[in-house]
Amino acid sequence: MALEVKSYVPTLAVRASEMTGLEFLPGATKDLMTPCFLLAPWANSNSLSRTITRIERAFLNRDYFLDLDRDYQVNNDQNVAQQEYSELLNPAGAYENWVNFIADYEHVMPCIQTGGLDAADIRMQINAIRELGRTYCFRILREPRIQNLSEIVEAINAVGAADFAIILEGGWSNDLLQLSAWFEGLMQNALADIDPVVPVVCSYTSVPRMFTNYSSPSPEPVVFSNRQLVEQIARRSNRARVIYGDWGSTRPREPGGFAGRPLDRIDYPGDSAWYISRNKEDGWDFRDAALAVVSSSFWDGSLGIWGEEMIRNTTINPELGIDTPQKNVAARVNIHLHRQAFFGQGNPPPQALEEDWED
Repeated sequence: MALEVKSYVPTLAVRASEMTGLEFLPGATKDLMTPCFLLAPWANSNSLSRTITRIERAFLNRDYFLDLDRDYQVNNDQNVAQQEYSELLNPAGAYENWVNFIADYEHVMPCIQTGGLDAADIRMQINAIRELGRTYCFRILREPRIQNLSEIVEAINAVGAADFAIILEGGWSNDLLQLSAWFEGLMQNALADIDPVVPVVCSYTSVPRMFTNYSSPSPEPVVFSNRQLVEQIARRSNRARVIYGDWGSTRPREPGGFAGRPLDRIDYPGDSAWYISRNKEDGWDFRDAALAVVSSSFWDGSLGIWGEEMIRNTTINPELGIDTPQKNVAARVNIHLHRQAFFGQGNPPPQALEEDWED
């Protein structure tokens, strides 16, 4: 059964910071999660297979969900990887190109592509993926709103199996009331007739979009209530399993990017808050920000993972630790994923995180 022993489903865009943060997690941490990766061309690559290679290097020999990153913007139709990505968006043959693509990668548990399909075509795609012997997933987005949800439910019920999962994706939001209403409304109405043993993941992100308002001699907490919201929904649901999901402390792709290099800062994740260490007025660099983190009351320092070691190294010499915004995000992702994977279990002993040596 899908996600039978998993309690965490992070959604990860395939970007350098996310992949680095995931790759340097201990195997024991990775074993507690099943990420949903959002497929898009890897930077400067000329084949979409390069993205799968990067995913599977970061999440070695483990099964994972895979969906198309609908926020990715094709900007070079002469690039082979971008051409391949565009072909996967083609609904012809019930997304035949998508089925053929994922068939080559045994660890992929695909998200069913439903855009523009009726119930019969969705059922055709489900059957094609089941013939590959794969678990699969339906990823239902809050925005843009799915127009054929009734056809999706019809196809699910017609197949009559419970060998899949559902991810309800809230995207970026800090409006807990609207999110709660959306999650619960779907489960109590449109999805009510789906077998209750099918696991449902509730996922969203509330990480700040901008950090210009954070500037203080001591790191500022940004509280997130994602887990409390999902736990509340689970208590009110009749489903056998409601699973926690988030974006690993990142957010969906957005058009454009930084107008300039962002101010140096260090982000340190706790169980339910990110601590932002940034001081524009005093001209802090990465080392200043890291020193403020490790001298604070919320610094743990005993997690035994790469992200904390990067922050500790930064206090000695940023060249040994964090000296770019991308490395800061990678360390933040690493710590956040670890904390959420072990949430409620306490920190594992260091020996539990040791890796078997492979020559």
